[in-house]
Amino acid sequence: MALALASAAVGSIITLAWISAKDARERKRQRQDTALEVALSLEGYARTCRTMMHKAAWAAAEPTRSISREATHTVSVPVFIYPDSVLWNVFSRKVISELREYPATVHAAREYVEAFREFGEPIDLCSQIEYECAKTAKAALELARATRRRHGAATWRPGVKDSAMERELSDFIASAEEKRKVSLDRRKESMIDRRADTRPFETPLSA
Repeated sequence: MALALASAAVGSIITLAWISAKDARERKRQRQDTALEVALSLEGYARTCRTMMHKAAWAAAEPTRSISREATHTVSVPVFIYPDSVLWNVFSRKVISELREYPATVHAAREYVEAFREFGEPIDLCSQIEYECAKTAKAALELARATRRRHGAATWRPGVKDSAMERELSDFIASAEEKRKVSLDRRKESMIDRRADTRPFETPLSA
């Protein structure tokens, strides 16, 4: 009798361990599949941003007289949302927080562009859209890569068209920020010169 009870207990433990291991494998598979889905959506968004950068550049390349505020309404930072099918419950709270922070970042960039659209010149707006799209695209690729790596999803293997996208985005951002710095320095110098020109005559007149 005791032997039978011991055998039954051992059998129950083995069964529970098997079920637990099976559940763990299933949860891991779900995390990997969901991470892949999230990463693919981020990578697809990065491509959309790159396309919008091209559209903004084409709009800015038009003759100045033909660039109108109406025409620039076709370019903006694209909207980003995760697919409805994403199983958020397979992720930890920390991961969910990090992933959900990204759409908020995109929304902030869109709001900034819309404020710029209201007061800025069309050609400057196109440049701003290019810059914001480049930043959001690069951030999307970085988040996608981190998500794949963290959850063991397959590594992204971009095609020829996308193979250098992240490097191109980084180069564009660095170039744009350098141009902005030069422009800001020139504005500061111009303001200093204007102040010097308008300074009251300080040398006393000769008797």
